[in-house]
Amino acid sequence: MHSRYISFQQYEEIKEICERVVSSIKDEYSSQNWNRFLTEDIESYSIPLIYVEYPLGKNFEKLIGREKELGEIKQYLKRPFPISIIRHGGLGKTALVLQLVEDLLYSPHRPFERIFFMSFKNSVFENGVVRKLEKVISNHTDLINRLAYYMDIRTVDRFFKEVEEEVWKNIFSKKTLLVLDNLETEIVQSNLSEFTNIADMFLTNYTNPSRLIITSRLGLGDSEKKYPLLEFDMERTKELVITNLPERHNMLIKAEHTDWEWVQKYTCGNPGLILSFCDSLRNSNKTLMDLRVEFFSKYTLEARQLYDAQDVFLEFCFANTAESLGANSQVFMAALSYLFLEANLKEVSEELLGFLIDEIGFIKLGLHNVKAQVFVNIGFLRPISGSNKYYVNELFVNYINGNYSNRGEVYTVFDLKNSEWFAPLKQMVVSIIDLQYEEDLSVSQILSNLYKVKYEQTSNNAFLMKAFFCEPTLSNLLFYLEKSQPVEVLNNFNLLEKVKSLLIQNKDQQTIERIVSRLIYCMSEINHLIKRGDRSVVTHLRQSDLYDFFQQMQSRISVIKIGSMSIFLRRKIVDFLVSINQLDVAETYVESHEEQMSKSCFELYSKQIGIWAGRDRSRCERYITKCNHLIGSRFIRDEAKAGFYVYLGRYYRDENPLLAYKVSSEIDKIPAVNNTIFSFYLESLLLRAQCLIEAKHNKEEIIKFIDAFKKESRTSRFKDIQIRKRKGFEESIRVIERTLRRQQI
Repeated sequence: MHSRYISFQQYEEIKEICERVVSSIKDEYSSQNWNRFLTEDIESYSIPLIYVEYPLGKNFEKLIGREKELGEIKQYLKRPFPISIIRHGGLGKTALVLQLVEDLLYSPHRPFERIFFMSFKNSVFENGVVRKLEKVISNHTDLINRLAYYMDIRTVDRFFKEVEEEVWKNIFSKKTLLVLDNLETEIVQSNLSEFTNIADMFLTNYTNPSRLIITSRLGLGDSEKKYPLLEFDMERTKELVITNLPERHNMLIKAEHTDWEWVQKYTCGNPGLILSFCDSLRNSNKTLMDLRVEFFSKYTLEARQLYDAQDVFLEFCFANTAESLGANSQVFMAALSYLFLEANLKEVSEELLGFLIDEIGFIKLGLHNVKAQVFVNIGFLRPISGSNKYYVNELFVNYINGNYSNRGEVYTVFDLKNSEWFAPLKQMVVSIIDLQYEEDLSVSQILSNLYKVKYEQTSNNAFLMKAFFCEPTLSNLLFYLEKSQPVEVLNNFNLLEKVKSLLIQNKDQQTIERIVSRLIYCMSEINHLIKRGDRSVVTHLRQSDLYDFFQQMQSRISVIKIGSMSIFLRRKIVDFLVSINQLDVAETYVESHEEQMSKSCFELYSKQIGIWAGRDRSRCERYITKCNHLIGSRFIRDEAKAGFYVYLGRYYRDENPLLAYKVSSEIDKIPAVNNTIFSFYLESLLLRAQCLIEAKHNKEEIIKFIDAFKKESRTSRFKDIQIRKRKGFEESIRVIERTLRRQQI
């Protein structure tokens, strides 16, 4: 009874029901409240005063599909800032506010004492045509004068400024809702500052309960809370069509999903075009399937009417919108429209926009003219929540691509085709179409592949990095790692974080193993440079850092952690760990795989002999046994055998110098074809000299080994040995010579 006008008969019926309810309660407090309601509350209750300047009036009984948006706007009204309901025509901005005003008008809470609905609307789309309207308000001056009229403020023989000040004083004197509808017409054609000043006044008076709502295709800038009204999804489109065509209800509910998909594609979820489609369907005897098939053929009258209605709607929908952009922004929007339509793109990312700007040279248009926000503000792009991507407004794209008359102020694709931008843009479209020849790709995949093409053209690894960031997949990471130098790979080791979940899931083990193998290779190459002392390339890395990298791999890549890997990768890991002297860790990877990894195991165990010689006899004996078992394998490298003889000599030197001399002499059978074997050979010369000193052999035989070492130390090969190793050899020869001199004394 509080919230709607009712007839006398309805009043009596409701009163009788309420009296029965109250009497059944038998509660004195409830009876008193009921009697007070009848005698006082109803008499004192009144709805807000409403003043409407709108050439159409509310032309619908129920607002379909906007319940959520209506609730959100009501919540925003509780906050002290103006609200702009924005985006292009046909979405139902005015209808939403009309429903809001009606709800507020009859709300029992009576949030406003007065409501002013002032519309600047000058056209409407009905039955497939745009109808021009007579309107009372055409500019800021008209607005003030009309408000003054409703407020009984005298305007004759007064300065306009005086009248304006009194109008705004009156607005804030009571709880007032001011609605400025269809303001984009005025924003484009007159001074924007006059209307931003209105919004600023409401912001300044934030403690006042009066509120301002604007409907506009553009908004005022930063002076208000923007509320973009979005298109319908297919379910709401379906609901709107069925509600508006009750006489076709049975036919519509039986329509196929494919038919509704076509309706959604045709209308793009725009309520204005949906209602126009309803008119076309109402005036025909066709089913949705009939119209869908005929539409693509363009053969029937109904099909041509649908095309014509769509064209007229586009003109209506985006009038006064594209024109609001600067000339350079319009050029970029035309380029995007051509790209989106020809390459069939439904969304765009910040990265793709950046690629266009960089590669085609749109930076010359001015960065401020090509920012995504410029096109979000007019509804050409719509942000996708939780991402840096945007949906593309297909209707807007069709508008800019279309050949519409009387659009001299709008830069279209037809203008673009005569510009310097068109040739490179067309080539990019061809590239994107080629990329999507076999399958539809996401915008991220497209951009990633475009960057790969740029890499093929330039060999610049920066493009591979960008390709990976656009689409952080295992294959893209592997591509980047395989094309990059080892130092660059380690400098960008944190790229693993981008695919952390994929590495943990271990669904593509083959690719993951290739990634691990490449990382191990790069770390091994860096280790080689460290051992050589080549600081021109490696300036900040040590062997301990390489092990830190490996530990990070262990924590991030499940295939390393759980050990379910191929023998090939297992060998790579063990060989790397042995090379950086992480022998105990390496042993955890060879358990139960010795026969399949004889080469790696032999090198690991022989090196363990050298590490534990003189420290742990039982451990050394165990490793010696393992090495003796493996040394007969044809896979054992000469470098590993040379190392084994030296490490074995170290082990026997203290307890049995003659046996140490014997085993270390085995290295003479191995040609010193590389630096590793040559280094072991030099160590064996020193080791044999030490063994002969310990066994108190004659001086001449000892000097023979000393002279052999000195001879080799003067060759160019000696300089290729790791610096630390060379210094160790030089210190050892000095100790041997001092020991020999003391024995002679």
